[in-house]
Amino acid sequence: MGRRKSKSEGRTKKQTGDKRALIKTLLRLYLAFGGVLLLFVVAFNFEAVQMAVVVPFTGLVTAASSLVMNIFGAGARVMGNSLMTSDYSINVVDGCNGIYATAILVSGIIAYPSRLKAKAWGIPVGVAAVFVLNLGRVISLFYLGRSYPNIFNEVHVYVWQPIIILWAIFVWHFWSRWAAEKETA
Repeated sequence: MGRRKSKSEGRTKKQTGDKRALIKTLLRLYLAFGGVLLLFVVAFNFEAVQMAVVVPFTGLVTAASSLVMNIFGAGARVMGNSLMTSDYSINVVDGCNGIYATAILVSGIIAYPSRLKAKAWGIPVGVAAVFVLNLGRVISLFYLGRSYPNIFNEVHVYVWQPIIILWAIFVWHFWSRWAAEKETA
């Protein structure tokens, strides 16, 4: 006659199975995220993608920043990717345009196991959320550079870059919780 398993032994095997399933799901998510993000980064380095996507996106960021500044009477204008007033200018370049933070967000949404409808909602709304914060970033750096040029680089690199990336991650997290709730509803 065989030994009877206790309830705790049965739960342990179930918990082990649950942990394995969770690890497998997370590993799949991380690999998909990394793969999609890698595709974005590689694509951004092709001249054709630079000219068709990155340069116009950078121009849009610059023009939108000028528009917002002019709503408040700044007298800003755009020349190429330069944002300028009569007394100061900055050049918005690849990396300062928010496109990599946007790629992080979109990679997370694509990789996350959810319905296509949730992704179709999450991508444009998420991209807009990152874009708006990046406008605040560009505008604040413009005024910071004009008033406090000695700390411009430190704030640009050590304050705003992490903020914009963390914002993209936060927006993805908010979206993923929403998408998960829609799946169970």
